[in-house]
Amino acid sequence: MKRIAISLAAAVMTAVSSPARAEMTDWTEVQGGAVRLIAAGPLENGQYLAGLEFLLEPGWHTYWRYPGDAGIPPQISFEGAENLADAEVLYPAPERYDDGFSESIVYHDGIVLPIRVTPEHAERRVRLSVDVFFGICKEICVPGDAALSLDLDPAAETDGLASRLIERDLAAVPEAGADGDLRISSVTLSDQRDSLVIEAQVRDGQSPDLFAAAPEGSYIGLPKFTGQSAGRATWRLSTKGLAASAGDNMLRLVLTAGDKAVEHLQPIGPDWVK
Repeated sequence: MKRIAISLAAAVMTAVSSPARAEMTDWTEVQGGAVRLIAAGPLENGQYLAGLEFLLEPGWHTYWRYPGDAGIPPQISFEGAENLADAEVLYPAPERYDDGFSESIVYHDGIVLPIRVTPEHAERRVRLSVDVFFGICKEICVPGDAALSLDLDPAAETDGLASRLIERDLAAVPEAGADGDLRISSVTLSDQRDSLVIEAQVRDGQSPDLFAAAPEGSYIGLPKFTGQSAGRATWRLSTKGLAASAGDNMLRLVLTAGDKAVEHLQPIGPDWVK
C-alpha cells in the first residue's frame, strides 16, 4: 500500500522548530523512529477522528495488533483521559515480514493507527491521554514508549495535514465482511485436527495474503499459504497456542489482495483449543 514518504530527520526538525499545535503533539523519538498523536479537528457525527502516527527510519518496522511469530504489538492505554466514553483503535492492513528465522506482521516506513474518539458529553472538550508501548526492529529490536495528550474541542477547526494523514490510512483499514469477489469462504478443522484450513475467494491475477489475530493469551503463527487456483486460495493455520475465553472467542482474519483488504470474524470452535 502506498504511503507518504517523509524523512524522519526533517519531520522531527519541523516539529522542534515550530510552535506546538493543538492538533498534533511533538514527536517522541525512539531508536529507529518516532511517534506522535494527531487529530483531524472538530466533532463530527458524535466522534472525533484522531490517530497515532509512527514514523520509521529506512529498514525499521513496527508491529500490527498481533505480531506473528515474534515481536511486540502496540499496547495502548487511555487512562487519564477526561470526558472520554470510548476510543476505538483501528489497524490498517499490514505486511508479512520474513527475516529468515521467523515471520512477523509489520508496518514499514510510516503508519497512522486511526482512533475514533467518542466523548461522554459532546458539548465539552475531551482530554485525550494516550500511553503507548510498542516494539521497533531492524537488526535489533528495541521497545518504545510514549505518553501523549491532546485537547479535542467540538468547535475546533479542521487540521488539513492531520486529516489527510488519518484518512490515508483509514482507507487501508480492512472492511468488515466481503468485498465483491474478495472474501473468506470457509474455515474448517483439518483431518489431522491440528490446524485450520482457511479457504478464500480471491481475485484472479493478484497475490493474496492472510493474517490472523487470536484472543489475548494466544500464541499462534502466521497462516501458511498452500495454493491458489481458479479464484480460490487456501491457507493452513496451526491451532497450537490458540486460546479463547468467555469474553473473547473470535479469530480475526484479515485477507488482502492488491490495495483491498477485508476482515472476517470467525468464532473459535470448542474442539480447536487444546
